[in-house]
Amino acid sequence: MRPSIRGAATMTSAANIASVPDQAPPRAADVVPAPKSTPKTPDPTPALADGPAPARFRRRHWLSVASFGIMVILPAIAAITYLFALAADQYHSTTAFSVRSEEYTNPLEVLGAFTQTGSGSGADNDILYDFITSQPLVEQVGAELPLSEMFNRTSDDPVFSLGADQPVEEVVEYWGRMVSVALDGNNKLIEVEVRAFDPFDARAIASAIITQSEALVNNLSQIAREDAMRYAREDLISAETRLKDIRRRVREFRNTNRIITPETDIANQTGVLAALEGQLAATLVDLEILDSYATASDPRRTQLGRKITAIRSQIAAEKDTIGMGTGAGPEGARSLSDVIGEYEELLTDLEFSETAYKAALSSAEQAKAEARRNSRYLAVHIQPTLSEAAQYPQRYVLSALIVAFLFSLWAVVVLIAYNIRDRR
Repeated sequence: MRPSIRGAATMTSAANIASVPDQAPPRAADVVPAPKSTPKTPDPTPALADGPAPARFRRRHWLSVASFGIMVILPAIAAITYLFALAADQYHSTTAFSVRSEEYTNPLEVLGAFTQTGSGSGADNDILYDFITSQPLVEQVGAELPLSEMFNRTSDDPVFSLGADQPVEEVVEYWGRMVSVALDGNNKLIEVEVRAFDPFDARAIASAIITQSEALVNNLSQIAREDAMRYAREDLISAETRLKDIRRRVREFRNTNRIITPETDIANQTGVLAALEGQLAATLVDLEILDSYATASDPRRTQLGRKITAIRSQIAAEKDTIGMGTGAGPEGARSLSDVIGEYEELLTDLEFSETAYKAALSSAEQAKAEARRNSRYLAVHIQPTLSEAAQYPQRYVLSALIVAFLFSLWAVVVLIAYNIRDRR
């Protein structure tokens, strides 16, 4: 019987072990110690067998999304829905005008510098610009037109309509939103745009604005004319009073000094003085001739000497009279030069007063001429227009602005919240 394979293998292994010779045990010198292994530092980054972990929504992310929906999406949907579903159509009417003044030049060229007038349209346009947006104009237009009814044509639009039973302050504020005024500073033109819920209402309001503006311009022109006439009358009265006073002084001067024109008197006095000097020269010649052949006791020599003394005394008196001498004249007497000086001053005042009176008289006549015509008027170069299609409210523009504003507000709030969180 054949032995089993397992028994054969066992016998073979035992034979092999018996055939191996005995070996001596290894010496200590021949034993090489095994190197010590250094401990490895563990990797701080855990091994990612399957890549990065997926991002997860945290609580702050959910809050940001919720705040975006509450602060941006919901208000934007509400505003856009209101604009396209409930907001009433608005129509506009445009008009443009300016204030014109006539230029006037005085035909009297000599007095033109005193009486020439100019244009005040620049200041008038500024006044009219403020008047259109003021409460008095709103009250005047309200007395002419039913503004409360015009600005409340629809009850489904509480945002863009005026509202019932509003005080005048609210009406003026609403007027500023519905009436736009633009002033061209270079050309001094005023452009007005009126909005209303009916095109005929917008045109009626624009026409009322023109009517009230024209009344204001006429009133200002009337006040200016009355002021000009009043000032002209006052200037004329003042100039006339001054002219009468200076003429009275000239008359009193002539009566006091008993002369009409001092120039004539001084010419006469000069002629007398020249005659006396001629007589004196002739007498001196006669005396010299007499001295050539007569004795010192000759009575003719004495007579000529007395005549020479009298002539010289008269010449000195005449010179004192006209202010050319050195001696004092009679007590209380005035020299002719002083009289002439005072008279020339009076003549200068008289000439100036006459010139001023002529200028005042010309101004008064000009003011009367200006009062007979309308020198300042309202020139309308674009009559109020009638709209055929609604232009307001600008729904797409307003929707874009609302969304942009809401998004900006939400972004600012989120940034502030994250900044506060990071600081903690």
